Formats: sequence, C-alpha cells, structure tokens
Amino acid sequence: MNRTYNIAIYAADTLAGETLVRQLEEQLFDGKPLPVMSLYPLTESSQASGSVEFHGETLEFIAADEAEFSSADFLVMPAGCTRNAELMTRAVESGCTIIDASKGAASQGYTVPVMAGLNEHFIEEAVDNRYFAVPGSAVACLLPLLQKLHQRFTLSRMNLVVMQPVASLGKKGVDALRKQTIELLNGKPVEHENFPARLAYNLIPEVDAGEGEEIINEVNMRNELLVALGEALDIRVTCITAPVFFGDSYVIDLDTVQPVDIQEIESLLSEHPEMSVADGSNLPTLEDAAGSDQLHIGKIRQQSDYETDLSFWIVADSFKRSAVHAVELIGLLIKRLC
Repeated sequence: MNRTYNIAIYAADTLAGETLVRQLEEQLFDGKPLPVMSLYPLTESSQASGSVEFHGETLEFIAADEAEFSSADFLVMPAGCTRNAELMTRAVESGCTIIDASKGAASQGYTVPVMAGLNEHFIEEAVDNRYFAVPGSAVACLLPLLQKLHQRFTLSRMNLVVMQPVASLGKKGVDALRKQTIELLNGKPVEHENFPARLAYNLIPEVDAGEGEEIINEVNMRNELLVALGEALDIRVTCITAPVFFGDSYVIDLDTVQPVDIQEIESLLSEHPEMSVADGSNLPTLEDAAGSDQLHIGKIRQQSDYETDLSFWIVADSFKRSAVHAVELIGLLIKRLC
C-alpha cells in the first residue's frame, strides 16, 4: 500500500459519523493504519457548523450540498443516516466509491449488501458500479453469529427483541434522556417533547408509522436479516427504546432444523474473534458493550425437549460494530481493487 486515499464521511456531525471517524483513526489493516491522506467531514444540514479532530488535525465540517468529490476516493454513509441519493450520484460521477450503511440501504435491493467475513466474495459484483451497501442497522452486528449458526444447524425461525439506546435517536435522544433524568431526580415535571413518550425510566416500543404503513425500523432489520441469511427464514423483530445512553441489548430465540448440542455452542462461538462468550452466571451487561467491538454473549440455553431451539442474551455497541464493518470493507477494497 504505497499510495494514500482521501475519504469523505457523510453526517460526520452525528454520533454514528463521529464513531466512524474514530474508527478510521484506530483500526489497523494488515497490522498498519489505513493509508488515509485526507478526510472530508460532511454534514447532513447546510446549516451545521463545527469541526472534528482527525489524527491531531482540526477539520471544519463541510455542508453536503457544497461538497465536491474530484479528490475523494471513498464516500462513506454511516449507519442510520438518511439516504442522500443526489450526493451519492455526484460522488460516483466523480469517480468516488460509495460505502453505504444509510437507513434501508442493505434491505431495499439496491445491491447485495457486503460485509467482511460474511460474504465478501460479492465485492467483485459491485466493482463496476462503485457502490457497496453495508448492513447498518442494530442487527448487522449479529450477522456473523447468525450465519455461523445457520451454516451449522440450519435456522428455521427467529424471534428477535432489540432494545436500543437513546443514541439510536441521535444526539437529541442523548440530550433528552440526560435532561429528563435530572428533572425527575429533582421532582420536576417532564415533557417528552418530540418523542412518543418519556425516555427517562421508561421503555418505549416502536409503534406503527400510520394506518396501512409498516414499522420502518423493524421492517428494515427483518429485511437485512432475510437478505443475508435467506428468504426461507421465519423472522419476527420487535424494537424497544431503552433508557440507556449507549449499547444495544438483544434477546434471541431460534428454532433449528438439526438438533443443537448445547455443549458445542460455546466452543463454536469462541472461535470467532468478534465474539466474547460469558462463563456461567457471569452475564454480560451494557457496561461491557459500550465502546467495545465485540458481541458479548451469555445465557445460552435450550428450553425444549427436542434440542432444536436455542436462546441467547447479547449486548453490543452497534455504532462501533457498524463503523468496524465500513472500515473493514474500505481496507479490503484498498487491498484488492484500488
């Protein structure tokens, strides 16, 4: 890797964008930092201002509608950002390669979503279009685990409960939970403002978007899983906003075609560097997950007499994992294609 690369980060002023910038600084590829010469931090809003630190340099935010890509090699759309088709079109026309983890990108058929270690053989199919969709929802970090189990035991049904932090709502969610917690502790009335209910000391299930409309977040997660694991799976997803700042919690119940040897599971999962399997009653919590790039797995059990079911408790930092996925893909593209 003798040459260097210029990378534009969309929505760099969001929590997901900030996490991605930090990951570009920290993540090694073949034991070395990625050869990034210049970083262009773009904002979703033309009104946004401020800066971000990258390798000790202060970089001012650039409004997306003012961005030009003649010098950029990659444009990365971080997990959960709103899809900006006009921006991506301009970038591709300038010769830029898109890494897209925006809402719905991996589940709406734009192209086959690609993840390192999952299905990177699909990279070659997307080269000509210079566009790569990356699973970016809170369930993306589960895909290596689920694929491993699917390959070994053949999954038939999955019931997934996802408890997401207020960080999934953006900085406004983090600020609102902090404010509401202080108000409650001081005996003051709390307004839930632009949220469907109070965030502090509360659990909020995702509700229908409207009559005849689907629950978009749950549908996107389900579709990402189906695209990655196969349409034959029966998948149900329930999303809940939990009163925590960062870190995602998952309760997963699986049915399998082949009987599962519960004693085999721990050794099977421990082979994967992205997974940390807890011992016995030492269950992982969100304290373990925040800022970690691993899946923390515990409470592995079976509850039927047929040995064709499996349950997990998992905690993870989906922002961190999504950033890792995007940077891993950039590293693969630099090594294989550029």
